Amino acid sequence: MFRLTVPMIFGMISMMLLGVVDTYFISLLGTNELAAVSFSQPIANILISVALGIGMALGALLSRLIGENQHQKAARFISDTKIIAALIAVALAVIGHLLIEPLFKALGATEAVMPFIKSYMNIWFIAAPMWMLTMIGNNALRAIGDTKLSASIMAFLSLINLIFDPLLIFGIGPFPALGVAGAAWATLIACLTGWLCSLAVLTFREQLLEFTRPSWSHLLPNWRELFKIALPAIAANIMTPLAAALLTAMIARFGVEAVAGFGVGARIEFISLLVVFALSSTLPMFIGQNIGAGKPHRAYRALMGGIKFALLFQAGVYLLLLFTANNIAVSFSDNPQVIYVIKTFLLVLPLTYGAHAVVILVMVSLNVLRRPRTALLTTVIRLLLLYLPLAYIGSILGGVNGLFLGAASGNIIAGMVAFTIIRRVLREQGISAAE
Repeated sequence: MFRLTVPMIFGMISMMLLGVVDTYFISLLGTNELAAVSFSQPIANILISVALGIGMALGALLSRLIGENQHQKAARFISDTKIIAALIAVALAVIGHLLIEPLFKALGATEAVMPFIKSYMNIWFIAAPMWMLTMIGNNALRAIGDTKLSASIMAFLSLINLIFDPLLIFGIGPFPALGVAGAAWATLIACLTGWLCSLAVLTFREQLLEFTRPSWSHLLPNWRELFKIALPAIAANIMTPLAAALLTAMIARFGVEAVAGFGVGARIEFISLLVVFALSSTLPMFIGQNIGAGKPHRAYRALMGGIKFALLFQAGVYLLLLFTANNIAVSFSDNPQVIYVIKTFLLVLPLTYGAHAVVILVMVSLNVLRRPRTALLTTVIRLLLLYLPLAYIGSILGGVNGLFLGAASGNIIAGMVAFTIIRRVLREQGISAAE
């Protein structure tokens, strides 16, 4: 598990830097340009959720086929998944392109920002299908156990974006100065490169893509199997940015300083959970392959070991933040109120990231155990029944401090519920530590 997960940590760091690099270079153009790209994030989150859901379903089903040594069936399944994923990606991109103006006006874009949004999104929607297919292809590589190559493609994609961003935004050397559209072109070139790399590896090295004429006799059963997991997974993934938006709205009642402090805390939260996110991308593959190979005891030990590791690791992360919270806060702002919110966030919520990690690992494991609705239920319980309601109650009783304490309480209870659920599912499926 360590060998499989470490490459994914570096791959995820590189993808995170891709967004940071884009934001930095675009910020040099001006406020309207930066706002235009910021408006694209909610739309990107929808496409990310769709790609993650399909990729998660593909990985869960493919890992079992690989464990069962059904190479031909695995190749057919990947090919059929690529077909439906491409159709969905293109459809979403076309719809998004046709609705750019009404869509972004509904999000609150002003007339001053709209030209920059159109300039950026017209190109970005062309890149979106290739980006989604790259993400799904990487899920396939992880499902067969090649996390190093998956991470390498992610890192290479980020590097290409880093190279072309300044060249196309500012017009360095022979390249034209395209402004905010240049950032979109850099993303398109990077996504095209990543997609072709993923396609080439799956086709020539792994021989896991078929180019024979597809038949409805295998397309429909494979799509049906795929979407049994994909649809609940997409719904679960969409809930996370939705919950973040609702929590931001709660925070906004306490002023712009509270929003600024919360924004910094949210970025630190993602970094703090980075190792868990990487583990969540490899654990399902490990579980699926071992169950497919008739070794459920190894799957059980991997899952329980992963949960124990996550709890210990996040405890270490909290101790680190406990001693560095003040330094982190003052490095982001000199406003006393913002500093106070950042410090409060870092002293309260990270204490419960171990419980949050349990929910993440349980959710991805339930998908590979073919319990996608239970995985969705786990997410619903955490976000809609515990995290948001308790945060809201806390905000009424104790302001910003109460909000953070309420959200933390939601994480802890959700972690205990998730662990209870996974233990019950494992018993039902006869999966235990015994060989």
